[in-house]
Amino acid sequence: MSKDLVDEQGLSAQTSRSSSPQDQSRRKKQLQIHFFIEQKYIKSEELKKILEDVNSQYDIKSIQMNRNNQIPGLEGSAFSIIDSDDSKLNSQLEAINKILQLIEQKKDSIFEMMMLIPEGTVSYLIGTSGKQIKNIQQETKADVVVNNAINKFSLRSVKISGQSNCIYNAIKLITNKLHQRGITEDDYIKRAEPLDPGKVVTKVQLVFMDVIVDYILKNKDLEKKYQLKMKAKSSNEIPIKNKLKKDEEILQLVGTLKNVQEAIKSIIRRISQQFKRIDFDVRVVMPSNFASKLIGAKGCQIKELANKAKGAQIKVMSDKDDTDIGQYCLVQVIGSVDHKLEATVLILEQIECFKNGGPILESGKYINENFAQQYKNSVSIQDMKFKRQKSSSSSSIRRERSRSESNKRHKKQKKSRSTRKSSSKRKIKQKSFQTKIVVPIYLIEEIEKKLNHIGKEEGVHIQAGSREFRDEFVLKLRGDMKSCLTVIQYILSEQCKLQRR
Repeated sequence: MSKDLVDEQGLSAQTSRSSSPQDQSRRKKQLQIHFFIEQKYIKSEELKKILEDVNSQYDIKSIQMNRNNQIPGLEGSAFSIIDSDDSKLNSQLEAINKILQLIEQKKDSIFEMMMLIPEGTVSYLIGTSGKQIKNIQQETKADVVVNNAINKFSLRSVKISGQSNCIYNAIKLITNKLHQRGITEDDYIKRAEPLDPGKVVTKVQLVFMDVIVDYILKNKDLEKKYQLKMKAKSSNEIPIKNKLKKDEEILQLVGTLKNVQEAIKSIIRRISQQFKRIDFDVRVVMPSNFASKLIGAKGCQIKELANKAKGAQIKVMSDKDDTDIGQYCLVQVIGSVDHKLEATVLILEQIECFKNGGPILESGKYINENFAQQYKNSVSIQDMKFKRQKSSSSSSIRRERSRSESNKRHKKQKKSRSTRKSSSKRKIKQKSFQTKIVVPIYLIEEIEKKLNHIGKEEGVHIQAGSREFRDEFVLKLRGDMKSCLTVIQYILSEQCKLQRR
């Protein structure tokens, strides 16, 4: 099988093909230079004024806002620098530099711009094993990230962060590289497609004890049944950060992602039956620069994979150094047989998505390196903060009222010591039960109304706690013990229902 079919850290074979030299007749004269900037960095009215001022200073056909390139789900402004004359490329770059300087004056010294490039040029920009994008970052001192593709959005966004001069240097370098490569009609026609496990060819490497690897390789029926190639590799052949034991080997499988996933399911089942006394784990060899992506912000991505795998334990055995291009780390999976095979299949699919620049967002509604859920969670947390601030202020007013009313009652009424003692005993008996429960944000979004209704019925006061997480928060429950347990039982049963869906 040709090595060209499998790119370990660049785009997968499904999307990495670029235009051939025979397409010269369809080559465009000039790269179209498009950008998008979020509203939090500059408002559209201010940006429009800057574009008009800069356009008047440079001999360029047009610098204008472009609604056609509005990114779904993000508040901001898209604009384009339009001129088909090759000789004016330097003028266009100078105009970009001026725009960035004016934006920097209106905002902090560090901000973020998105350059929009044709989908067909993504693999070229990333480069073999991600080397080109790494070189651009090192040379310009800017943070450059190729964002996830959005379904039905014709261009791919490249996030460039830093000071205006660093952003400009990155834009200039990317523009010159794409201009030198040349742009074809096919580059603009091409659209990102959701990952098709039946088409994309992948190379998967797993770590097992050498006796297990020998046993698997003897079963030649696996290669025929799943149309793939298998062989053993030593740790000396692959630069893995985690040192393997002397009795461990690497099992390599090459084939379509779907066939490899099915083969691995069969392999794990066979190992569990043949080596019942060995408590084996599954370790997937993964490029080190994917470690932080697989973990996600505050572990949100790896938690989601574990939940989908119905409780498997997944651990990335790496120091999460994204700069280690060409280095590999291990992803360990522990659990029952079903947990292992489910989690391994999901991890392989996720790694293949990373090779393709990120998963395709089917809804086309959000764009974020750490997925749409992270965006939703941040909005939910802000909403909760506002609700808590509002509830805390109203509760303080109620407390002040209750204090003044109790003071009046105490002045009018004088009770004997025996009455006070008996009332204090009753208060101790009636003292409410308090507990806390950690709840995922997505669950509260689903059951918020019903939960409030049950809380009122049971006489349980439900309040969001002060401690917050990226994708979960603490609920405080106060009431009698039986009612609190009823509410907790309802929350857990609803969570189980959602997970089953």
